Amino acid sequence: MVRRKIIIAHKAGFHVRPAGIVAKAAESCSSRVEILYKNSIINAKSLLNILSASIRQGAEIELCCEGPEEQADLDKMTYVIEHLS
Repeated sequence: MVRRKIIIAHKAGFHVRPAGIVAKAAESCSSRVEILYKNSIINAKSLLNILSASIRQGAEIELCCEGPEEQADLDKMTYVIEHLS
């Protein structure tokens, strides 16, 4: 399992559109992708789970990937989250 902490920079946090982008990117990963936020483990492949976490701008999350391509998936998901527009 690989992990990385990320500060959410998107001005609206993970509202519907950014959460959808994150979930869609996670779905294309072969690894299990989870977001750790406020002592919760969120399945990053689930739009509803991401939305229910109410992750706001400035929040620190920890992104975790476990699987055969975990490092590549972690890099991909980090890029997606850091480049939400």
